[in-house]
Amino acid sequence: MNAEPPSSSVLSSLWQQIRAVLDLVLDLSFKRFVTPRLVRMLYVLSLLAALFYAVSYMFSGFTTGTFTGLFQMVTAPLAFLLYLIVARVTVELILAIFRIADHLAPLGDEPAARPVTKSGKFTDPVR
Repeated sequence: MNAEPPSSSVLSSLWQQIRAVLDLVLDLSFKRFVTPRLVRMLYVLSLLAALFYAVSYMFSGFTTGTFTGLFQMVTAPLAFLLYLIVARVTVELILAIFRIADHLAPLGDEPAARPVTKSGKFTDPVR
């Protein structure tokens, strides 16, 4: 990856993002996750595809009839909003799982806690 990045600031930023994702994808130790970076891009692409589909569905009903066109004009935005909610919740669940994994990773490196021993009396404090 010794290629020169483009000179424009937007293109150089995009080039840095592409290099970061490629570095993560080609990381064979699997110590870093690539999914949190990719999920944002996939979310935006899915929203654009859903918007395109909703608009094309909404305006395709005018050729078939009056009631169908009106029905599609009402249901397409509702379906798009439902998709927005489902897609957002799905992305947040995926990111929450990876954040949990990031927070639990340091705990796995700590030595095991000292086991609690019974002292014999019920009133003794637990150590």
